[in-house]
Amino acid sequence: MNLSTFVFERGNLVSIYGDAGVGKTALSLQLALEIKPSVFISTEGSLFEARLEKIKVGEGVYFVSVKSYIELLNAIVNALGYNPRLIIIDSINAFYRYERNMQNLLKILIVLKSISRSNIKTILTWQVSSNNRVPGEKLMRKLSDDVLRMTKYYIIGNLRKCRFMITNGGVTGCL
Repeated sequence: MNLSTFVFERGNLVSIYGDAGVGKTALSLQLALEIKPSVFISTEGSLFEARLEKIKVGEGVYFVSVKSYIELLNAIVNALGYNPRLIIIDSINAFYRYERNMQNLLKILIVLKSISRSNIKTILTWQVSSNNRVPGEKLMRKLSDDVLRMTKYYIIGNLRKCRFMITNGGVTGCL
C-alpha cells in the first residue's frame, strides 16, 4: 500500500500529529508530490523551503507562507483557484498555540471540512506542545475524518499502522 492510500483510507480531511522532527512536513511534501495539483500552505514560515532542494517538486505543487488567521483563510480561498486535488496546511494549530482563540481555529476547520466534502483531499499537521498534548485536539478529533499519529518510524491510526522511512529523495512507505 502506498502512503497516499494509507493516509486517505478513511476520508478526505486527515489530521496528522506528532513530536517535532518526526516527519510531518516531509510526509506532507511527499503527498504533495504524489497528488497533483496540490497547494502547500505553511504557517511555520519558510522552513520547508530547505527541504525542497532535496526533492524534485516540479509543476503542479504550489506553496504559500502565511502569518495570521486572515492570511490563512485567504490562502485557502485562493488555493481553490488552482483546482487542487490536495491542500496541506502545516501546521494548522500554530496560531492557536499563541492566541488561544478557539473561534478562529474553528472557522478555518469548518471551511476546510466543507472543501474536503467536495472531494479535495486535505492534510492538516498539528504541533504537539511540551506537555505532549495537541493544542486544539478536541476540534481536531471532532472535525477530521481521520486522525493519525506519527512517530519516528510509524504512522499510526485506527487499529492500523504504516512503517515509513525518510530518505534524501523523500518519504517511502508503507514498508
